[in-house]
Amino acid sequence: MELTLYYQSGTRAQRVRWLLEELELDYQLETIDLFKGEANTPEYLALHPLGQLPVIIIDGSTMFESGAIVQWLADTHPDKGFSPALASPQRRLFNQWMYFSVTNLEAPAWEIILHRNILPEAAAVKAIIPFATENLLQVLTVLDKELKDKNYMLDDQFSAVDIMIGYILMWFPEHVDTFSNLKSYTQKLQQRPAYLRSKQH
Repeated sequence: MELTLYYQSGTRAQRVRWLLEELELDYQLETIDLFKGEANTPEYLALHPLGQLPVIIIDGSTMFESGAIVQWLADTHPDKGFSPALASPQRRLFNQWMYFSVTNLEAPAWEIILHRNILPEAAAVKAIIPFATENLLQVLTVLDKELKDKNYMLDDQFSAVDIMIGYILMWFPEHVDTFSNLKSYTQKLQQRPAYLRSKQH
């Protein structure tokens, strides 16, 4: 399988690279600098019509959306154990938390990042930040409770769900550190050798 990941550090492409490292797969990196407009070229827009990251090329076929890519990679390598089998009761929880990560968790998190750090002052709506932060804290409370007496989201089995959720948690150490279970969980994820390799340039 030939894999090429279009990537920029600090974007959702980090999720995909992290799982590629966990799976110990060979892949090529094509770095795209969003801030220099490299995702707005006709060549890149032919790969992702919205000019976003990540994009992965799989044997010449294009795929985007980090959650979809992560789930596909995990399911395509069942021997690695990063997603439960379809018939497993754990699969229902896996699907639940995979979707939770890109809806309830990522939605307020992205609003905060967008209006606090990315948009120019004239376009940012600072009034959104307190409301989004309140929503984020509600979600963090749910996750902290879920992780009570557990190492990972699916009990003691590290899975693709932990990549999806853990990546977003790492955006907000100032909030995560106030939740004891989330703090230890995030620290554990950040110590994984594959995560550390995925951060290398």
